Amino acid sequence: MENRAGNIRGFTLVEMALVLVVIGIVIGIGAGMIGPLTNLSKTRETKELLGATVESVNSWAASNNSLPNAAGFTSVAKSPNDTWARNVIYLFDNTLYAAAPTKDTICGRKTTALTIINNGVSPAAAITNVAYLVLSLGEDAQINTTATDGPITISRTASGTITLDPNVSDIVRWVTLDELRSKIGCQGAQLKIVNNELPPATVAAQYPNATAGSVLSITTDGGATPGTLRWCIEAPSATPLPAGLVFTPALTGAIRVAPNTCNAANPLPEANWILSPTLSISGTPIINNQGAYNFTLYARDNNDASGTNDNIASKAFVLTVNP
Repeated sequence: MENRAGNIRGFTLVEMALVLVVIGIVIGIGAGMIGPLTNLSKTRETKELLGATVESVNSWAASNNSLPNAAGFTSVAKSPNDTWARNVIYLFDNTLYAAAPTKDTICGRKTTALTIINNGVSPAAAITNVAYLVLSLGEDAQINTTATDGPITISRTASGTITLDPNVSDIVRWVTLDELRSKIGCQGAQLKIVNNELPPATVAAQYPNATAGSVLSITTDGGATPGTLRWCIEAPSATPLPAGLVFTPALTGAIRVAPNTCNAANPLPEANWILSPTLSISGTPIINNQGAYNFTLYARDNNDASGTNDNIASKAFVLTVNP
């Protein structure tokens, strides 16, 4: 500062003390913000990491027709740890994993046994048929997300309901079965009957052709559990085929003479459907049985052990028998 004589003088002790106090306050404020800013940065980076991990799992599933299991997840994930260096937890529906997967391990599934209750929105939302989720404990290092099938401590299979942390301190990303099927390129229905039509028959001639012992196979594609197909048929009468032709296995007990009774209006219980991985038609139509025979075949898999959410495919057929 300048005195009246024009000479330059320094700060007084009081002024220096005030300056040091102000500097100390500024430094204290800055130091106090370092922790929250660091955690905000780690939270943002962990969200990005989990998003990238979801893409990695989806990509792996597309190449392998299966989700990775818990052991495989660590090598599939973008990083097995979050930005706090804690393990990312991976929970998945076990029906979507197979040691020897087929194209239908995922694409053939209709439902999963995993549901999420999202408390991060109001009102809370239930997300059904979840394929998998990835979870970070977040800043507080506490798991506040709960599961009905046991504690969430490590990566594992999961079923039942997972309720997300109501305070949203846990960081969670999930993928539904429909989203996963779309990501890996599943097309069409999970289960379908491939035959578009039945070749005509001729009375007194082996069906489907004159070769002795020939049979016509009803072919299916897809389905959640190969080898567990069940069959039902709707027809105008209890004898849907002309005399001389037979289904193998016989569909006795699973022939319904009213429409929409295999699966819709008054569904036949699953236990009464005929269990067989294959279905065929063979035999020789008896003379005087020419005409058109109409029926609808239904096939169901064992996607859901309780039976209420099985994949069910149907196809209407006309079998013409020529004189």
